[in-house]
Amino acid sequence: MGCSGTILAIAAMAFARSGKKVPESMNAMRVDRKDILDVVESIVQAKTQVARVALPGMDPKRADVITAGALILEQAILGLNIQEITISGYALREGIVFDTVQKQRDIDEYHHLSHLRYQSVDHLCDLYRVRRRHAEHVKNLCLRLFDDLRSLHDLGDRERELLEAAALLHDVGYHIAADQHHKHSEYIIRNSAMPGFTNDEAELIASVARYHRKSHPKKKHLPFAALSEEEQRLVQVLSSILRIGEGLDRRQQQVVQTVRVNVSSNTLDIFLVAPTMVPDIEIWGSERRKELMEETFGRKVRLLVHAS
Repeated sequence: MGCSGTILAIAAMAFARSGKKVPESMNAMRVDRKDILDVVESIVQAKTQVARVALPGMDPKRADVITAGALILEQAILGLNIQEITISGYALREGIVFDTVQKQRDIDEYHHLSHLRYQSVDHLCDLYRVRRRHAEHVKNLCLRLFDDLRSLHDLGDRERELLEAAALLHDVGYHIAADQHHKHSEYIIRNSAMPGFTNDEAELIASVARYHRKSHPKKKHLPFAALSEEEQRLVQVLSSILRIGEGLDRRQQQVVQTVRVNVSSNTLDIFLVAPTMVPDIEIWGSERRKELMEETFGRKVRLLVHAS
């Protein structure tokens, strides 16, 4: 548990009550549940600030506000059945710095969703029983398309993460019904808690998932119309990629192993690597969904089997 001023003050009081010397630095020190609750009880029973100042180990600067924090801590311990608290010598600001560094390291080293974001997506996949092999394969195909098309869309790692999340979650709507499942996916994502993502990012992920099939993004669709022009373009780019990626696993048998895109002034040649089977169904599935990509990038999309 992070070390707020209240937790640190109560931990110091617990040491003082037991007759132990309060260490100069309490980082990594452990305090037992009973010791903390005993301190909280003594704070509550001290009805005046003078009485609280007189308690062993009390920091006089906190005597006027510690009761409220102590009661909150007590409810957290009881409600979560916490048996022991480990003190951290770092505060919220250091936590924010460490979290930012961790996210950037995940992006730099693994080039995929940061840990907390992946946990959020993974939880939704489990909760709504997503077909993981299909979702993971569509994700891999989409990320390869995204990387090969970077010269045209000029998007970065943040947008790549949003595409990754949308690809993994695009079929969560099947949990409600197969019919119109793309709209159900949008609803589920939009109304789910997604720690690690901002509300705006969750909205974008929901929109990209919604357009992985059927109609293209349109201004008459109210959630899409509510986005800024920049966000609308982003949804159009990412959903155009997701439509192709999903089509390339039409049979959900991972027939198309990977893809490679050749960008020219007039065409986007998408070469399919399918070493074990002719990807005729996959080509058919993607041909039906390539129009949005053609509109987005102003080039004709051609789906070609890579020669072995």
